[in-house]
Amino acid sequence: MRRTRTLLVVPLLLLPVACGDSSDSETGSDSETGSDSSTSSDEETGSDGTTPSGDGALPGVEVSGEPDEAPSVEVTDPPLQVDETAVEVLDEGSGAEVELGDQASVQLVIVNASSGEEVQSTWSQGGQPVTIPLQEGGFPGLLDGLVGQSYGSRIAIAVPPDQGFGEAGNPQLGVAADDTLVFVVDLVEAAPEPLAMAEGEEQELPAGLPTLETDGEGVPTGFTADADTDETVGQLVVAPAIVGDGPELQEGQTATVHYVGQLYPDGKIFDESWSSGQPAEFPLQPGGLIQGFLDGLVGQPVGSRVVIAIPSEEGYGKAGSPPAIPPDSDLIFVVDILAAS
Repeated sequence: MRRTRTLLVVPLLLLPVACGDSSDSETGSDSETGSDSSTSSDEETGSDGTTPSGDGALPGVEVSGEPDEAPSVEVTDPPLQVDETAVEVLDEGSGAEVELGDQASVQLVIVNASSGEEVQSTWSQGGQPVTIPLQEGGFPGLLDGLVGQSYGSRIAIAVPPDQGFGEAGNPQLGVAADDTLVFVVDLVEAAPEPLAMAEGEEQELPAGLPTLETDGEGVPTGFTADADTDETVGQLVVAPAIVGDGPELQEGQTATVHYVGQLYPDGKIFDESWSSGQPAEFPLQPGGLIQGFLDGLVGQPVGSRVVIAIPSEEGYGKAGSPPAIPPDSDLIFVVDILAAS
């Protein structure tokens, strides 16, 4: 099973590799409001420090398309370069104000302004919004452009290199050290914080499964078998131990989970997330996860704790996954579904 602790490729782009300095002394950014204090007056930039729409905030960039649909973003005369983050509100929403620290659910398109080529788009990666944490230490130009705006808005942001990837650029994405990036962001909503663990109505597990063990705080620690436990997994078993009351997971979303994976029925624990203190994020897409794990999660409500017993042919099959998982191994997981995006 492949796993990732990032929220799809977009947050990987925006957060861990961003190397611009987001301190006030370097960027003029107010960490509480996202306003640009490097400008001299509200008359030039608007009271929140961003440049209002309709006054040529992003010359050389044309954006078309209806709200809630994929925008068309054109750099009319590349290469385009900016020295400071520039922001234009294309459609102003009526939702709550975006705050530093929000988990923002967004749709976005990213274009390299040097070449005019699209770098990434949530619209072309399944069309589902992604959740990005708007935290200090992230992509400074993006924070400056989004914090203080209203949910429901469509925002265009031109980000200079020192407010993006910095001197390193991002060769993997075709972004050079001196490339300006253009973001067109639909601020969908503020996503709720993930749960700490499953919560809901407890259920009795079916006969034949090994016993799920937990510690004094209710955290799953693995499975133990007895004489009544089935020796092998004949077919996929998906058994909620706790049924949450959140929305059901859908294929194409990203699930935030804590989990324990063990060789069936009570063999070696080959992977788990609880000891790190950080949940994992799994894109629910065919080919990215073993089939039994994907089938076990899709359709389950957020907040649930699900036991998934997986026959070898729906796991790693005859090849196994050396050295932890031998060939032809049945597997068993317990998964707490904490959030979906």
